[in-house]
Amino acid sequence: MAILRTSHYRFFRRAYSTVAAALLFASGPLAAAERVTVFAAASTGAALEDVAQLYEKQGGGEVAIVTAATSSLARQIAAGAPADLFLSAFPDWMDFLQERGYTEAATRRALLGNSLVLVTPRGSTLNLEIEPGFPLAAAIGESRLVMGDPDHVPAGIYGKQALLTLGVWSDVSGRVVRAGDVVAALAFVARGEVAAGIVYATDAARTTNVRIAGRFAADSHAPIQYDLALISERAGTAKNRFFDFLLSPAAGGVFERHGFVFLPNSD
Repeated sequence: MAILRTSHYRFFRRAYSTVAAALLFASGPLAAAERVTVFAAASTGAALEDVAQLYEKQGGGEVAIVTAATSSLARQIAAGAPADLFLSAFPDWMDFLQERGYTEAATRRALLGNSLVLVTPRGSTLNLEIEPGFPLAAAIGESRLVMGDPDHVPAGIYGKQALLTLGVWSDVSGRVVRAGDVVAALAFVARGEVAAGIVYATDAARTTNVRIAGRFAADSHAPIQYDLALISERAGTAKNRFFDFLLSPAAGGVFERHGFVFLPNSD
């Protein structure tokens, strides 16, 4: 398999050592020269796997995909983790790396868009019209609402922005379960451990164990934009080839099948 996927790193040191081990496994001079390592927001993992498989079928080299919360990945890159490309779910974390010289600023591109939804376990019958003052607290009752940690996980940041805009954050903030990334948030809902969760629409579409109970308007939060950039001081041309492939119509078709908005098509 040409794709090595390491997912859901919650703690920096463990994450870094796991990535390093994965990259050393089955490696030699040729493998090290040819493999491209992409650090990507957790919500993009399944789509990137399919893109990387297509890249390989079309004659590209190996791609290692490392997924976690954008904030965690940015800190790992700043600490020297061996990434060739970074796909961020929140522009501020790309700014964080760019301002410190860790990315090639001229290569930064807006790659993907997404939207937010409210999800419930599959057996729930809850449906909500998401509008100012909507009764979210009453809907979850004595249970909990899960979302990515709104202090640093992009999906949680967008979710908190939306709830503040709609005037209901104070009603539910004390009952929020703060997940390490959006995929973990989705899992809480899928297992029925909470009454509802806020995730990306693309994540909700990945499992039949949750259902969409409501959709957040795009103007209730900042635009959800995934930025792509090359990491500085990483030698070789393989990373440039995969970078170009990610911007291609072929990759765009894969991302769109996973529910993302492929922003290069919007130019």
